[in-house]
Amino acid sequence: MGRPRKQVKLKEPIKIRLKSLADGNKSIYLDIYWKGVRKYEYLKLYLVPEVNPLCKEQNKKTMAVAERIKAERIMALRGHGIQEWDTVKQGSMLLTAWIKKYCEGGVGTKKSTLHCRVEMLNTIEKYLDETKKGFVTLEDVDADFCRGYVKFLRTFPNSHCIHIKPRPISENTASRYLGMFSTTLNNAVRQGILRSNPMKELDAKERIQPKDGTKEYLTIEELRKLMATDSYRPEVKQAFIFACFTGLRLSDMYRLAPMHIFKTPDGQGEYIDMEMQKTEKPVIIPLSEEAKRWMPKPKGREIPFFDIPTTQTVIGRALRKWAKDAGIDKHISFHCSRHTFGTMMLTLGADLYTTSKLMGHTNLQTTEIYAKIVDKKKEEAINLIDGMFK
Repeated sequence: MGRPRKQVKLKEPIKIRLKSLADGNKSIYLDIYWKGVRKYEYLKLYLVPEVNPLCKEQNKKTMAVAERIKAERIMALRGHGIQEWDTVKQGSMLLTAWIKKYCEGGVGTKKSTLHCRVEMLNTIEKYLDETKKGFVTLEDVDADFCRGYVKFLRTFPNSHCIHIKPRPISENTASRYLGMFSTTLNNAVRQGILRSNPMKELDAKERIQPKDGTKEYLTIEELRKLMATDSYRPEVKQAFIFACFTGLRLSDMYRLAPMHIFKTPDGQGEYIDMEMQKTEKPVIIPLSEEAKRWMPKPKGREIPFFDIPTTQTVIGRALRKWAKDAGIDKHISFHCSRHTFGTMMLTLGADLYTTSKLMGHTNLQTTEIYAKIVDKKKEEAINLIDGMFK
């Protein structure tokens, strides 16, 4: 009988190595050798001196993370090869790291969009924390992960509900976060890191669909009532009514200063010319005499006209009390002034294109929402005739 064959242990293409540092810690890195090519990757993970059981346990967890990254790198390496090492590394990149990269945006990305991306990242981090999923890489994201995220968003608390009863974020907000999350995965597909976007495996019923929100606005008669009613926060009343006649958002009202007011070429009128904070686009709004009546006296060329509270809760409380005193049974927010401006312009006969320019909309479809509101009010007025002559 011949001697038994000695089993040949296959060499791993990646090994974990340690590099001693001056502070006594050890940096963990990967030693990659694949088809004659050698590379090194430092994982930014460190082992500390095991001076007590706590440090020993910490090192154990750190090595477990390193082992997992190593295993994922080996799988990705066999799928892509050493020539696509950047793709290999990105596939094993933590999901949160990939989204953070996406959140950095690019040239021309709106500030509001970047803010929304950061908010979306916050929900992902909370989801990972609540579900105790720990380290999730891009390649770990599958349809079940996406379904779990959808379910999580449906109950994610609204951070703005501080002094009122807590409630989840709106379906439109949740849908926007979900859309941005899907976009990050599409980017990974385009760069060849993922083969497909797992979000696309969810059917329409599983996703969160945006709803056409009802835009609360004031009729001309209701606006008259408010103008005739005192408020315990007169500065809020003054700013709100001015916004009803100009359509400016609260973010722009905070900034509006004399340097944004210009004379018309004939010297007979004045207009606002400023860059909107939300869209970062310029808007030009002629000032009506009614709007000027509610404009405070200038304090300095660059000093804002309006001294509005910086806390939304304070503004909201003042507006609701004021509306109640005026006998108006509507949920009034400061943004209601902008909706009031849009519907009032169309009601008084301004065309859709002009109204869109006055409001600084980048898309005419946004302005069409106000046109639908006006059309509905016209229909309701005509229906009042029914039954009157029977």
